[in-house]
Amino acid sequence: MAISSPGIGSGIDIKSLVPDLVDASRAPTLNRLARKEATLQAELSAVGLLKSALSEFQTKLDGLKDATTFSNRTAASSDKAIAAFTADNNAAAGSYSLEITSLASAQKLVTQQDYVISEGTLEFADAGGSFTVTLDGTNNATIESVRDAINNAEDNIGVTATILVVNGSKRLVFNADETGAENQLTITGTTITGDLDIYDYNSGTATPDVNGDVVTFYDQVVAAADAVFSVDGQPMTSATNTITDVIPDATITLAGTNVGEPITLSISENSSAIKNQISTLVDGYNELIALINEQTSYNPDSDTAGPLFGDSLIGSIERQIRNTLTSRIDNNDSSYTSLASIGITTTSDGSLELDSGKLDTALKDDYTGVTTLFSDDTQGVAFKIDAMLENYLQISGTIDGRTDSINAKLEGISDERTKLDYRSAQLEARLYKQFNAMDLLVAQLNSTGSWLSSALDNLPGVVRQTNK
Repeated sequence: MAISSPGIGSGIDIKSLVPDLVDASRAPTLNRLARKEATLQAELSAVGLLKSALSEFQTKLDGLKDATTFSNRTAASSDKAIAAFTADNNAAAGSYSLEITSLASAQKLVTQQDYVISEGTLEFADAGGSFTVTLDGTNNATIESVRDAINNAEDNIGVTATILVVNGSKRLVFNADETGAENQLTITGTTITGDLDIYDYNSGTATPDVNGDVVTFYDQVVAAADAVFSVDGQPMTSATNTITDVIPDATITLAGTNVGEPITLSISENSSAIKNQISTLVDGYNELIALINEQTSYNPDSDTAGPLFGDSLIGSIERQIRNTLTSRIDNNDSSYTSLASIGITTTSDGSLELDSGKLDTALKDDYTGVTTLFSDDTQGVAFKIDAMLENYLQISGTIDGRTDSINAKLEGISDERTKLDYRSAQLEARLYKQFNAMDLLVAQLNSTGSWLSSALDNLPGVVRQTNK
C-alpha cells in the first residue's frame, strides 16, 4: 500500500525535517557570502568616497596651476564705463587721474554713386602700406563681387568692404580696421573701361573737405582719429584706445569721455588671492588625509578595521601625494624650491601646517619664485599633483578599475547564491526521496509485525501470556 503523506509510516514529520536539514546545510555558505558581501559593499562605498575626495582635492589645485592666479597687483578704475585698467606683477603701486577728451576711431566711408561695371584697379593705402585689387571679367559683374574681391585680397592692409542699401540703391562702404589718424585711407581708381574714378578719395579732384566728405563721391561717417586724453594733467594722444606705454606694466582701455570730470586709476599690492589659494590647498590636503586615515584605521582594542585597512591602492596614492608635496624643484636662482621653504610643513599626524608669516615673507621677497614653485608646467607642485590625480580619476582609470573589480566580485557572490540554490534543491529532493523510502519501509515492517502478531495469536494451543 503506497504512502500518501510523508511521515505517516514512521511517525516522523518529514515535511518539517527536510527543509530544516536543507537550511542547516545552506547556513554556513550563506553566512560566508553575507560576510563577504558586506565587506565588499563597505569597500565599494569607501572607494567611492575616496574618488570623490580626490576629485575635490584636484579641483582645489586649479587656481594654483594657473600662473595668472598669482597676480599680486590689484588695478582698479573708479569708473569702468570711462576706462578699464589692468596691471601685471611688475607694476608699481600708485594712483593716477585720467581725463579723456575723445576716443580713437577708425575711418568709415560710404560711396554716393551707383556701381558701374568697370575694368581696372582700385588701390587702397594708408600710412602703413597699400594693396591693389584688379577688377576684370572674373570679379566685376556686380557690386557684391567687387566687395568680395576687396575683402579677399591676400595683401589687404586692413580694409573691410560692406554694402549698404540707400533708398533702393546699393552703396559700397569702406571700413578701416585700425583706429588712428595715420590709418586714414587713400583710394585711387584706375579705369580701363567703365568708371572707377568714382571711388577716388584724397586724390585727383576727389579731395575731402574739412569734414572728410567728397561731394557726390563719399560721405565720411567716421573720421580716422587718435584718442586725446591726459594722465595726471599731461596731454597725450594714441592711435588706439588701448594704452600700454603711459603707465609702466599697466594697460588703460579707453571706453568713454569725461571732460572736466577725471577718474582715478590705482594700483595696489594684493597677495590675499594667492594666499587664499594656498590655504585652500593645505585645507584640502588635510581633509583628504583625514578621510584616508578614517578608511584605513585599525582599533586594536575593539579589533575593528576601516574598509580600506592595508589597502595598497590608497597607500600608493597617499605616498605619491606626500612625496610630491615634500619634494624640491629646480627654481633657477630662487631660494623657494619646496613647500617647506615658504612655510608649509608636515605635522606628526601627517597633515599640513601653514606658517602665514613665512608665506608673507616669501611672497614679498620672491613672488616669481613662489609662482614657479606651484604653477610651473613641468615641475610645479600643483601641476604634478594634478597630473598624478588625473591618472587615478580619469574614465577607465585606476579608481574605476578598482570599482569594476569590486562589482565583479559582488556579481560572483550572486552567482554563488544561485549555484547554492540549485544544490539545495537537489539536496532537498534527495532527502525527500530517502525519507520517503525509509517511511515506506517502516510502514511495511509495522504491517508485517501486526500480521505476525495476529497469526501467532491464532495458532492452536498458543496461549498469550498476560501480566498479573
